[in-house]
Amino acid sequence: MKNEIILYQANNEAIHLQVKIEEETVWLSQEQMATLFGRNRVAITQHIGNIFKEGELDKEVVCKDFLLTTQHGAIEGKTQSRKIKIYNLDVIISVGYRVKSKQGTQFRIWATKVLSEHLLKGYTVNKRIDRVEDKVDVLSDKINKIDLQLNTNLPPNQGVFFDGQIFDAYKLVSDIVRSAKKSIVLIDNYVDDTVLNLFSKKDKKVNCVIFTKTISKQLKQDTDKFNKQYPILKLKQFGKTHDRFLIIDQNEVYHIGASLKDLGKKWFAFTKMDKDSVTIINSISEML
Repeated sequence: MKNEIILYQANNEAIHLQVKIEEETVWLSQEQMATLFGRNRVAITQHIGNIFKEGELDKEVVCKDFLLTTQHGAIEGKTQSRKIKIYNLDVIISVGYRVKSKQGTQFRIWATKVLSEHLLKGYTVNKRIDRVEDKVDVLSDKINKIDLQLNTNLPPNQGVFFDGQIFDAYKLVSDIVRSAKKSIVLIDNYVDDTVLNLFSKKDKKVNCVIFTKTISKQLKQDTDKFNKQYPILKLKQFGKTHDRFLIIDQNEVYHIGASLKDLGKKWFAFTKMDKDSVTIINSISEML
């Protein structure tokens, strides 16, 4: 699979790209990514710079020079060449995730299919069949992980929200709440009707318990109104923690860096815990 060019055309036929295929992956320039994702070139450059700066990908592995030959603008019949940077599918996937582009999702599906076909049809000479299958699995896995977050209600395992991303933060927690099948436990020292509004997204069969530092008269009244429509939610006084935890079905623990009532108002991070989740769940079970 070397020095091939394949035409990519979006479903709406508004985007046409000449995609380079080499070294068992696809390659696009920054200008092509800007066209694909519907963003300006400066934004794409910034995202790529951040990807390398944060150590997400190794620039030496995923980026290379490409000699682009085009028609001369002033002299008819003459060509001119210039060196540009091109980036492989790993970079394209990462940029697509950061800009949250549906066109990016469509391209990733197309690229995986094309690469799978090339690999399985023997374009890689002297490669073992099991290596071919592994490569296809890796590509498919990358697509599935990104598309899972973009196209379903399943929440990601970790992330960061910035000042002003109120809707995105609200949607994240709503998706986590919707994922519950049996129970939800929230540990948060600062709770108001905003939090109850989030919990209204749950299935009616799901029981909720909120551990909070202060249970005001207003919060009790709001909870009574909530229970008439979305039973059952219980309030329990608890002030021994500075952090916020959201526990789903006594199985999944999310550590959230902001009170749920303040989502998106300032920078905060969230993480789905693995290592200490059992300890937290056992401690909560003793208090229920």
